[in-house]
Amino acid sequence: MTLVAGCANAPDSATVTAGAAPGVTSTQVDVGALATLSGPISADFAPIVAGVRAYFDWVNDQGGVNGRQVVLTHAADDQGSPSENAIEARALVEQDHVFAVVGVATAFFTGASFLARTGTPTFGYATQNEWAGPPNLFAAYGSVVDFSTLGPSIAYVAHRSGAHSVALMAYGVAQSAGVCAAAQPTLERLGIHVGYEDLSVPYGGEVSSDVVRMKQSHVDFVVSCMDVTGNIQLSRTMQQNGMAASQLWLDGYNQSTLAANAQLMRRTYFLIQHVPFEAATSFPGVFGGLEQYLAVMHRYAPGDERSEVAMEGWLSAALFVQGLRAAGPHPTQQSVVAAINKIRSFTGNGITTPIDWSISHRTVTPPSCEASVVTSTGPSGRPVFKLVFNKGSQIWVCFPNSGPIDLDRPVPPPPGSPGT
Repeated sequence: MTLVAGCANAPDSATVTAGAAPGVTSTQVDVGALATLSGPISADFAPIVAGVRAYFDWVNDQGGVNGRQVVLTHAADDQGSPSENAIEARALVEQDHVFAVVGVATAFFTGASFLARTGTPTFGYATQNEWAGPPNLFAAYGSVVDFSTLGPSIAYVAHRSGAHSVALMAYGVAQSAGVCAAAQPTLERLGIHVGYEDLSVPYGGEVSSDVVRMKQSHVDFVVSCMDVTGNIQLSRTMQQNGMAASQLWLDGYNQSTLAANAQLMRRTYFLIQHVPFEAATSFPGVFGGLEQYLAVMHRYAPGDERSEVAMEGWLSAALFVQGLRAAGPHPTQQSVVAAINKIRSFTGNGITTPIDWSISHRTVTPPSCEASVVTSTGPSGRPVFKLVFNKGSQIWVCFPNSGPIDLDRPVPPPPGSPGT
């Protein structure tokens, strides 16, 4: 997709127009998506489109929204390029005339400012804080990325695993290094010793020297803020050097990844913002929202049924549809945005802890909650993910966003959280 005229840094003539309803006819609402669908990092972002399409197909099979079908008419590919992301965002609005952009997933959301200025309702996957502030930008778990709120959850996993010395590993880019950098002081403050850190690992670079230093520092728990490729490389190097340590990965919660790398993923933990996929079989009938997601994805997009990024697409589509319904039979972009920002407890129909959209453009909805899984072996010897730290169907471990933290006394999840 290209623009008829202009380029990414052309003067911005787009403005928010009262009563604007582009892409809306008597029978259809046209929606676009903007993701990295090709290139070396596409696997981390492309599945968001499958989640969006599946949700829309399911809604349309039930009659649509207020008599209209919701159709993903344009799925733009930014190819992992910051400049292309800005170009494609402009094309979706000015050339394709979509009503909303549902399914943004990219490492470089440079089109954010343009979409904010045009008032286009926009939904997707936040990797940095380009989403924070504008009232029309809605990231799947809230639009503020505050790495510090994840620190207590990381410390909790290390604490419960009995760690004595923790290593922090990250690439030298903000999306990766920011998480581990924010976790370091929290870990130390909560009594978890950080024995080693490298927050500037080059992508695809050698990590043997890191592993040697970890062993010298008696590291027994490794936190990786890298992607799956980096996680696997690090784990392989640890194994080659005879280093046995539990791990916490922030990327890689995927059954196909585990099946292919089971020997490298022994005793590996993951923090999950939605109800983990395994909860559907562990507690049948309890997590109806997850069971519905799995059934619909199995029907419409079985290849991405258990994809974290597809889940972000599903939640994005669910929020948009809820706002579109609330806006009534004559929706405008402004009325949809206004309706969503009145939602005080969005859970994606029981998939995540409540998100308060009256505040979630400016701050993380408190408290910060995560579910956890750890790699294990199933009854047939097959590698599996297993729920951990749960108390029956109460799967969430939560900590306040500020103030004192006691790792032995997490706070209760907010009312309306799935499984409580």
